[in-house]
Amino acid sequence: MPARRSELQVKATVTDALTQNYLKKLSRQNYIATAIFIFIAVFSLLWLFFRIGGTIFLARATVLVFFSNSMYALASFIGATWCFQTAYRVRRGPVRLEPRQQRAWLLIGLGLLANGIGGAIYTYLEDYVRRNPVPSPADAFFTLTYILVFIGLLMIPPKTRQSLKLIMLDALITTLCILDISWFFIIRPIFFSYADLGQFYVAASYPFWDILLVLAIVLLIYQRTEPILTPSLIICGLGIFAQIGADTLYAITIPAHTYNTGTWYIDTFWFIGYLLIGLSAPYQYAHIARHAYREREHPEARTNSSAYASINQAGEARERSFLLSSSLIYIPILILIIIIIYSEFAHIQNIFLIIVACLIGILLTTRFILSNYENERLLSERDRRRAQADLLRLLTAQLAEEIQLDSLLTRIVTIATTALGFDTAALLLTKTYDQPQDTQFSLLVRAASDVFDSITTWQFEGEQLPFCPILSGKQVEVYWPQNSVKIPEELEQWQKEQYVVSTLFVPLVTQGKNMGCLALSSRTRHNFDESQAYLANAFAEQAARTIEHARLYEEAREHELFAQALAIMAARLNSAVASGTGVGAEIHQLICTEAARALQADYAILYMPAQNKLLLPVAVSCHSQEIGSLVSDWPPIRSHTPEAQMLNLPHPELMPIDDMSTSGYLSAVTGPLPALPVSGALQSLSSTQPMRVQAGGLRERKMISLRGVLKRRYARTAIFAPLIVGKQGVALLVLARSIPPDAQPKRSFTRTNLAQAQDFAEQAAIAFTNAQLYQQIREAHRQLQELDRLKDQFMVTASHELRTPLTSIQGYLELLAQFGDVMPPEQQQEFLQKARRGCDELVLLLSNVMDASRLEVEAGIRPANLEGVSIHEVVTDVITLIEPQVHQENREALIYIPDHFMVRADPGRLRQVMLNLCTNAMKYSSPGTPLAFTARAYYAQRPSAIIGVSDKGKGIKPEDQAQVFQRFVRLESDLNSPVRGSGLGLYISRRLVEAMDGRIWVESTGTPGAGSTFYIQLPLA
Repeated sequence: MPARRSELQVKATVTDALTQNYLKKLSRQNYIATAIFIFIAVFSLLWLFFRIGGTIFLARATVLVFFSNSMYALASFIGATWCFQTAYRVRRGPVRLEPRQQRAWLLIGLGLLANGIGGAIYTYLEDYVRRNPVPSPADAFFTLTYILVFIGLLMIPPKTRQSLKLIMLDALITTLCILDISWFFIIRPIFFSYADLGQFYVAASYPFWDILLVLAIVLLIYQRTEPILTPSLIICGLGIFAQIGADTLYAITIPAHTYNTGTWYIDTFWFIGYLLIGLSAPYQYAHIARHAYREREHPEARTNSSAYASINQAGEARERSFLLSSSLIYIPILILIIIIIYSEFAHIQNIFLIIVACLIGILLTTRFILSNYENERLLSERDRRRAQADLLRLLTAQLAEEIQLDSLLTRIVTIATTALGFDTAALLLTKTYDQPQDTQFSLLVRAASDVFDSITTWQFEGEQLPFCPILSGKQVEVYWPQNSVKIPEELEQWQKEQYVVSTLFVPLVTQGKNMGCLALSSRTRHNFDESQAYLANAFAEQAARTIEHARLYEEAREHELFAQALAIMAARLNSAVASGTGVGAEIHQLICTEAARALQADYAILYMPAQNKLLLPVAVSCHSQEIGSLVSDWPPIRSHTPEAQMLNLPHPELMPIDDMSTSGYLSAVTGPLPALPVSGALQSLSSTQPMRVQAGGLRERKMISLRGVLKRRYARTAIFAPLIVGKQGVALLVLARSIPPDAQPKRSFTRTNLAQAQDFAEQAAIAFTNAQLYQQIREAHRQLQELDRLKDQFMVTASHELRTPLTSIQGYLELLAQFGDVMPPEQQQEFLQKARRGCDELVLLLSNVMDASRLEVEAGIRPANLEGVSIHEVVTDVITLIEPQVHQENREALIYIPDHFMVRADPGRLRQVMLNLCTNAMKYSSPGTPLAFTARAYYAQRPSAIIGVSDKGKGIKPEDQAQVFQRFVRLESDLNSPVRGSGLGLYISRRLVEAMDGRIWVESTGTPGAGSTFYIQLPLA
């Protein structure tokens, strides 16, 4: 069953079983108990007043006597039942009070139970045995009742325990005064009336025991119980006073022999007293339960009214308490003085009265002396507290002046050794108290001494120190010769050098966060008193608050700088992209520079994947111009390392540079920077030459670990942030902070920095993507411009090429039309052949244009058309087609191709390619020069054949060889030559060869007469 701690003045634990129905149940039970009390009180009073059954005998006693004795026991048993029921509820009920409350009602219930047993014994002895000795066993139980009730009343929780000595003195003075008054009026007449000592003991003991109950009530009044208990204690007090009144009347009537069992003005008040004492128990529990329920259901009402009400009620309570305590002391003393004066004038010899009065005088004198001492002590304590408060206000003002964390830490330890008077002070600050539990533990120590005017700083990394007592959030006092507290070795050695003997570790806690502790030390065996502990805790509280404020300020400043850096980065990257830089060196350097600025990193390195499966550094930003500021200072990352795997993650990740947990204890960051070897694997760190990476990869002995380089630069952790474009990592940004021993305290990267790294990586990836898109747009624009130029060139070329055959056809046809009748048949046939040749040339030109357009639409040849083709047969067929022109130009066709060479190709398309190459060779070479056809096998990458077509023309310059296979491209040297062409033949040939899974290229020196050789590589069949 869930339970919650209540904010009542009485410590209580409230469970979910406390409901409105349960409160109604308590109210019903209390109403029934009240009705029982009223019924018994009224019924008994009427029965005894009218003496019903006084003359009727039942067994050996009258009905009146039996009723009175049995009702005495019954009232006690009923009151005990109510007390026991309340004690059980206090332990097991929905509202569970502290054990002291349970013991109080348990003891009071046992007292009433003992009284009931005594009443039962008395009833048996008087009604049945008709022999009731004095004293009897019943008197022992009656006496036990007073003792148990007295102890139970003392168990009631008081509101305050201040000045307990004065409270006890006041209670004793008041009680002794009442005892003296009771002696004069009640006990003394009994004492002189009895000759039997036993009867005197019985008659006089009850007033004495009543004085014991009076003492308990007076103590409760002086101690001021909780207000919530007051109503129930008033009911209990009324019951006690009813019992005291009955005992007093009983003692007065005994000497006169006027008391008889069943006397209405005595026995009835006994019944009422025991019932009221028992009835106060359920009323108290019900009152506490109602308050707890209201507090749980309406906490805001209590919060809003508690401050104002507590101030007013505190003042009124103090005034009432002073008046009541004064009345309880001085009124009984005044009555006692009057009695003493009266006894002197009446010549009444009363030694007991004088002795008690003297004892009261001694107690009054003691109280006066003790009160003066307490007042002086309180005044001195008030002055001391005021001085401490003034000092704390001054120190708080001094701490509030510092907003920089480093200066604040120095001022804290300096103030502790100067203003607070301690010999040394050390501030142990856990730098990761606000981080997740899996974050590596980090500890900063700042120490100062009053002798050596210097500030010492250590930084520790590890996992074990947080579990030691000094960082548990509790105050610890240590005497070092008997030290059992484990602290870092560097701090322990420093304390030995300072001759520290005693240290008080005060926790630094603010808003429930344990930030570390403040160690205040002395060079002597010193037990820190309450004043020093109070001042140390108050100063530590203020220090913790100012440290938290400084941290929040730094975090806010970091967020501001981060936001500014993001804005600057976006603007600069967009500017670089818009200026046409593209995804190049400037973009890479901007990303590193702004990343270092945004996340306050000392090192920012951008890695990009290379073809050899390595991640190579392309840009770096360093906090100073030292080793590490050049790209060549940083090693590549191998593909199988954990660092390389970060490129495939969807978000940034934190990686520890060196696992400190393997050492088994904290290690301090001290000592000089390890020297970097100049030779071997680390030679590149001190070299300014760029790192060369061969296609086969770096040699293993020269490969340097990135984490090793970062470790040598005092980096504890590093953030690996992938730049993701289209769900794929295109670059890896590495961020690290250098924390050397002599640097100002700053944090290594933790998991809280991953969110900022994620934001920056997203912005950088967006800029990266924009740069790529902008570059693609620029490339597309360039291609469109090139196509527009090619279109214009094609229009010029096509118009020129089309005009020439059309002009020839038109001219010959016009001549035939005008002079055909007079021309000889041979000349007519010649003109028709020339016109036909012009038509063939025009058809070939249009066919090339159509082939080029179809290739752009269909994008090549389907694999289903490929088959085994003999190279020799294809070349022979092509030579047959061009044979007339070969004979006309007196050329020679040389074939150096084995008959068995078979390639996988489309036969028709291969013939078209070979025909285009042959036509080009004859166009751009002089008549009479030979054509050569070759073929050879090539097995380097895959089995293939290389077919060559060579001529002895003017050749192609090397710088123009890449252009001849482009669409509509004709060289500058060919535009003004008589050789006509569309610029599509070689383009169509390249597309057809590539569609057949081959490639085509040209080799030529560009020397006239040396010619050119066009090569085609196709896979062997």
